[in-house]
Amino acid sequence: MVDEPMAQPKTLLIVDDSPENITILKGVLNDLYRIRPAIHGRAAMKAVLIEPMPELILLDVMMPEMDGYEVCRQLKADPRTREIPVIFITGLSDDANELLGLELGAVDYITKPIRPAIVRARVQAQLALREAAKIIESQNLLLRDEREMIESIVLRMRAADHFSTQQVRHLYHPVEQTAGDLLLSAFAPDGRQLVLLGDFTGHGLPAAIGGPLVAYIFQSMIARGESGATLFREINNQLHARLPVGIFFAATLVEVNADRRQVMILNAAMPECPLIHPSAPPRGVASRFHPLGVSFMAELPTMIAPLTVQAGEKIYLYTDGIIEAISGAEEMFGQERLQEILIRQLAVGEPLETILTRLEAFCGRACYEDDIALIEINI
Repeated sequence: MVDEPMAQPKTLLIVDDSPENITILKGVLNDLYRIRPAIHGRAAMKAVLIEPMPELILLDVMMPEMDGYEVCRQLKADPRTREIPVIFITGLSDDANELLGLELGAVDYITKPIRPAIVRARVQAQLALREAAKIIESQNLLLRDEREMIESIVLRMRAADHFSTQQVRHLYHPVEQTAGDLLLSAFAPDGRQLVLLGDFTGHGLPAAIGGPLVAYIFQSMIARGESGATLFREINNQLHARLPVGIFFAATLVEVNADRRQVMILNAAMPECPLIHPSAPPRGVASRFHPLGVSFMAELPTMIAPLTVQAGEKIYLYTDGIIEAISGAEEMFGQERLQEILIRQLAVGEPLETILTRLEAFCGRACYEDDIALIEINI
């Protein structure tokens, strides 16, 4: 059996222009740590870079040429040394000097005469904190790597989502790569078009994780020729069964008949869905359902009657990131302002990106904080 190598003692740098003080501190700490002395500030700036670099620095304040405060300033200004904890040891005991030392980045301030037990205890405490900080940093790096891997998987799965651009235009501006908004469009074998716009709670990875499941249900059920109502219920029940409490899915599902004369609009906790025609007043379909995934849906949503539509009419689905954007004056963008833009765009044929331009002008320096998504369905 091979013996494991013993851990090497941690290195401490002691900076003091008095050899007697260094000798005293060595006597207090020598049995636990490897001591590296420096008798003035300039020597300390060189000694700190010698490998192995010290885990902690005990620093006198009153020294010629470069005092301890200046040494601390330079240590904290250098990326190589700024994380090394500094404890001032000094005969200056007034509050102003102690406050200055702490403001410069020191972790502790010990006044002379030296009390061995106190020095040992405070050194051990700061080294334990430094070790804990290293462990936390290592764990955070591991979590970051794992998050990036999961994000990559989610993005790959979402990239496989099919979005048919026939008869639709869309605008999508996510806050994060793994956004909570989901845009889907496909045609059933019998010619019906189904379009879904959804918004998971929040944004980022937790919000995006349900997207591939919804996309799979959407694609597979449309390929089998299922109705929009059946698809709507199945998405709800699968999310209810599989997602944790607190993650739910606001969504609007539009089913356009093959002859494009009737549409079924199922709105679950999304903003009102406007239908706009050049020669008729706009109309809207408000939410009639709670967010999908909140509770089990036993029956199909048969209480929603199909709407008759006419050629030239457009249906708009959008998430609340647009209408809830806030200006610097704390004013909401709002549904009315969005609808005015949509009516004007319909008249002059502007691109949907005009909405983003208007939104950025409205928000000014106050950047919008939620995902922006909008779909236009042409009849």
